Amino acid sequence: MTSLREKQPGQSVDIRGKICPYTLIDTRDSLKGLSRGQVLEVTCDYEPAAKNTIPNFCQKKGYPIEIIQEGDSLWKILIEKAD
Repeated sequence: MTSLREKQPGQSVDIRGKICPYTLIDTRDSLKGLSRGQVLEVTCDYEPAAKNTIPNFCQKKGYPIEIIQEGDSLWKILIEKAD
């Protein structure tokens, strides 16, 4: 299985400075613009969204996800649209 890190993102969204529910709303809305198999790159600085809200959403939707911690409070989240 190919790592999401090896795929070119189809779109990027920067949700730094936002808190829930806006982190999920922006992520979900960005995914709507992608085709099946495309990857969304999310830049996030809100730990509850990076570790809980967005991964839980992806699990419910069946979207593959990789979370890469880039600093004490900065994450890059890669999500593959599966539907």
